[in-house]
Amino acid sequence: MIERRYTLQIHIAGIFFVVVSVLSVLLIVLSYQNSKALNQQLALERTEQNAEQIKQSFQRLVAPVTTSLDMLAVSNFGQEPSTANNRMWLATIDAIMQKNPDVLSIYLGYPDEQSAFVRSTTAPFMRQQFSTPQNSHIMVDVNKANGQQERTYYDANLGYIGGNVNKIDYLPTTRPWYKVAPSDGSIHITDPYFYFFIQRMGITLSRQLANNKGVIAADITLASLSNFLSSLTDSADAQLLLLDHNKNIIAHNGFLSHADAASPDQLLLSLARSPLNDLYAAPELKELTRNVEHTDQTWTLSLVHITFAGGKGLWLAKAIPEDQLIGSALNARNNQIAISALVLLLGTLMVLWASTQIAKPLKALGEETKKIRNLDFSNITLPTSAIAEVRTLSESIGVMADTISGFLDTLHRVSNSSNFNSLLNDIVSHCHHASGADFVLMWTRSTDDHTSLSLTARYPENASDKAINIAEILTESPEISSALECQQFFSFTPSSTDIQRGLFPADLKRVWLLPLNNRESESVGYVLLGFNHHIPEHQEEKIHFMTQFLGFASLIKENWDRVAAQKHLFKSFVELMASAIDTKSPYTGGHCQRVPELTFMLADAASKDTKHFADFTLDEQSQEALYFAAWLHDCGKVTTPEYVVDKATKLETIYNRIHEIRTRFEVLKRDAEISYWKRRSEGEDVTALDHWLRDEHKALDDDFAFIAKHNLGDEFMDSKNVTRLEEIASRTWYRTIDDMQGLSWEEEDRRQRRKDRTLPCKEHVLSNKLEHQIPWLSQQLDTFENWEFKLPVPDLQYNRGELHNLSIQRGTLTNEERFIINDHIIQTIKMLRRLPYPTHLERVPEIAGGHHEKLDGKGYPYGLDETNLSVDARIMAIADIFEALTASDRPYKKAKTLSEAMKILAFMAKDKHVDPKLFRLFIEQKIYLRYAEAFLPQSQQDTVDEQALLAMITPKEKTETAAVT
Repeated sequence: MIERRYTLQIHIAGIFFVVVSVLSVLLIVLSYQNSKALNQQLALERTEQNAEQIKQSFQRLVAPVTTSLDMLAVSNFGQEPSTANNRMWLATIDAIMQKNPDVLSIYLGYPDEQSAFVRSTTAPFMRQQFSTPQNSHIMVDVNKANGQQERTYYDANLGYIGGNVNKIDYLPTTRPWYKVAPSDGSIHITDPYFYFFIQRMGITLSRQLANNKGVIAADITLASLSNFLSSLTDSADAQLLLLDHNKNIIAHNGFLSHADAASPDQLLLSLARSPLNDLYAAPELKELTRNVEHTDQTWTLSLVHITFAGGKGLWLAKAIPEDQLIGSALNARNNQIAISALVLLLGTLMVLWASTQIAKPLKALGEETKKIRNLDFSNITLPTSAIAEVRTLSESIGVMADTISGFLDTLHRVSNSSNFNSLLNDIVSHCHHASGADFVLMWTRSTDDHTSLSLTARYPENASDKAINIAEILTESPEISSALECQQFFSFTPSSTDIQRGLFPADLKRVWLLPLNNRESESVGYVLLGFNHHIPEHQEEKIHFMTQFLGFASLIKENWDRVAAQKHLFKSFVELMASAIDTKSPYTGGHCQRVPELTFMLADAASKDTKHFADFTLDEQSQEALYFAAWLHDCGKVTTPEYVVDKATKLETIYNRIHEIRTRFEVLKRDAEISYWKRRSEGEDVTALDHWLRDEHKALDDDFAFIAKHNLGDEFMDSKNVTRLEEIASRTWYRTIDDMQGLSWEEEDRRQRRKDRTLPCKEHVLSNKLEHQIPWLSQQLDTFENWEFKLPVPDLQYNRGELHNLSIQRGTLTNEERFIINDHIIQTIKMLRRLPYPTHLERVPEIAGGHHEKLDGKGYPYGLDETNLSVDARIMAIADIFEALTASDRPYKKAKTLSEAMKILAFMAKDKHVDPKLFRLFIEQKIYLRYAEAFLPQSQQDTVDEQALLAMITPKEKTETAAVT
């Protein structure tokens, strides 16, 4: 016996056909034919009545104003602009405006381009628009032909308040209201339009003056029409809208906006939520009546034309809920619904009976879909059924389960992988599994060169043996290229000609070629699925899924490109910052760029040393952190004054003050000559005087030479030399010019602390003056409170005392300047802490800020010792010191040779200033030599005695080992 199968349509369609047919006939016969016609007729009649009432209201609004304009046009007051301020004229216009509150202004224009405007300012929006006084009642503008405007304000009693004179560019004869005034003395009424200046709808009435000497006009707002429309509503939910022929909203009954002055754009936004928007959105206005559905409710819409005033007229649109329009028809409809419900009940019983035929397999499918919903794909058992649709559904769910399971596996691998190529390999693997293709190839475009295509992923691994060149295929096949450019997949069978030309392998039977596009619809690559067998029909249906799934690959490629671009941008910005720091001081140029090179040489060696640095690894993330720390280790130098960083002599600030002292000695030598000639004129022995002058000049030259020599900072300044400086400083000279002249306010403030201003004034050739002592600013002192750093803060910001600076024992920097220099590492830490880092870069401030720490705890800024100083910071310390020792661009020292620099580092390693183990690695791996060959001139590359250096640090290490044991 042949098993019969019935479709779901046969079981249910017949039953519902009978039920729906009976219900439809009953509803059509009993309700809709008559009620629909009745609704439309009632709506149209009521709307026409409203239109006639609006027409009469509009005429009542305009009629008094036309009479007033006729009266004013033939009076003597409007013959010239100056009469606009006449009290009788103003009283007349005020009476008109009081009687007709919608009249905002009455104005005149003359052929000689003079004009006068009388505006009511009683309305708040008029006062706000024209910024009038609070008690202003009327404002009069008299505009001359030369552009001068005389504005006058009057109170409610027409008493003068004030005025002003402005310049405007206003030509009345060019205005529409002037041009349209009829020559026969009749009044022209414009169609309603929107006054942009006061944000309201209105009309303009204009007519010529007697003897055609000008034009008088009046502006009338249509605000009262909205109030009148509100009185016409015959239902709480009815909506009335008055439009002109250009669809400008003239008035409404309040359903659009409660604001007094809503702009047209605001009204249109409100109208979009109204059923009347259906009429407004029509291409043209024409009289009609129809029903529309809006917010789950049926509305009856009516549109009628109102003709008056000789213009194009207005349009009245009305919307009212249908259930409010026809109350009597509702009862009949309810009866019909009850009958229909009875019929539907009977039909439901029949449907329930039929549904039992499919309930069991569908219930089983529901249980299986619960497993799929819970992402449990381990035990999926699909039921069978005699109904074709149920069996098809069962098979589809099975395919869906397999697809989702594979897709989730791919997502899992994607979420746990940070390697771009591995992500794409997972995707092509899933494409291979889902499609049943023999091989899958993926080409992607380079981030830097979008014209370049490279084979990024393939499955299986031997798929690379397939001789397929995607660029050649796109060039040779315009049809394929065109489809892919339109973001469409292309399915085709390679022709024998294509195979002979070597475009495809000989065993390839079918090809699916799909584009990869980012969210900007730009091509980022292509995927080719190759089949060495004929594809079943149902397999072709998976093309759409493959297209959607590969959108995920496009997203991965796009996001990866963006991440790579952002990393490249940040890296370039960091290098730019370091370059800027080097460029700031020409004497330290290249330091921030050379230190990273040396840092990574030593870090790479340390990561390979499993004996001493087993816990130190240099993976991709730690490399990135060390890279940014190395490049930014001196970023705080942007806050360090250049004249401190580059201070080459002890007396140097912005310039070398040795020149001032030289001038003082020149003065002393001139004073000696003057004394010589005075004493000679008084008769003293010439020979003795000659000897005295020669000895005095020599002593002055020797004293200055001593000062100049020790200004260089090359020699140690012992107590004997300091005593000699103090003896030289006792020399005096006389100043006859006030040293308060030409000072900045800061210098003047410091100079006033001395209070010795009597001239002539005795001065020492070397001195430590009060104005040389520059204190900290209050905001700077605030930063030293709760100071987390162990860097001692000096009492002064700068001490520029000449004797104080020349007495520096070593180098050229005072303690204050040494603090300013050392403060750069604190500023580096503060600056780097402000950056929002990802987790793997959070140690950048700590690494960059630790390269001046020492293993013995005597470094700065925290005074860390070897127990809490990271390997990264120790590496950077050696790199920073070695680069500084061998740099040939420092003004305050000469570059050390390779052997000298290594010897200094050896002593520092011996004294636990730098890590001895890293220094040993520095020597044994010949990192110093590789750096020298890359960055140092031949003149500095002398021979280094490695064994002697290792011997210097070996005893120290042995002692430490014994202590640990």
